[in-house]
Amino acid sequence: MDKIRKTRLPPPHGIRNNRIFVIGGIVCGLIVVWVAYEFGLIRAGYNGFEARKRYAGLEARLDEIRGQNEELHRKLALLETGKKIDREAYRQVEQQLVALQDKILAQREDLAFYRGIVADQETGLRVQDLELQAGDDASSFSLRLVVAQAMRATQRISGSVDLQVEGTRDGKPLALGLADLGVAAEQRKAMAGFSFRYFQNLEADIVLPDGFVPTRVIVKLTPKDHRTKSLKKAFDWVVRDG
Repeated sequence: MDKIRKTRLPPPHGIRNNRIFVIGGIVCGLIVVWVAYEFGLIRAGYNGFEARKRYAGLEARLDEIRGQNEELHRKLALLETGKKIDREAYRQVEQQLVALQDKILAQREDLAFYRGIVADQETGLRVQDLELQAGDDASSFSLRLVVAQAMRATQRISGSVDLQVEGTRDGKPLALGLADLGVAAEQRKAMAGFSFRYFQNLEADIVLPDGFVPTRVIVKLTPKDHRTKSLKKAFDWVVRDG
């Protein structure tokens, strides 16, 4: 039995044209609807074209503002940096000014001290000054002793120094020498004697033992020349702030 081959026939020409017409009608309808929609928006006061144009302009303006904002932030950072630098420079100048004022004050005090030595017409050996300054803690102090003789003296004078700090511990009187006050051996050696023509500074760092309450400092000067009288003088324990 012979097989019959089935062949699909192309759609009639009229049907194909109808499909094209329908699709075209749909497209045209959509265009008409879109135009009508836009026209309706325009009549209602809204213009899509103008809105998009305005939106694009706003975007450009926003980018410009962002750029200006970044520039302002950069300038503000520079100003803050400059302000910090100015504050630091002012602080350093202020510190230098304070240090200079302290130096001038110290020089004035030294000048007054030297004038006192020159103006003092007292003859013989004397203790010109004894000064105590507070140290790094409550029990440490710096001691400066100035010994002098009349400015018209023509010869050097030398001798020994005996320095003691009197006070109380546990309610009992007690006198401590330099070795008892924690003075370094080198300073003890320097404080042990004097040799000068006009005046000499003797300095030592002392540390008071626990429980000791100082009341005064006793200084005794013994010249090698027996023709010059020995000297003993007491100073109240008065501490000057450092």
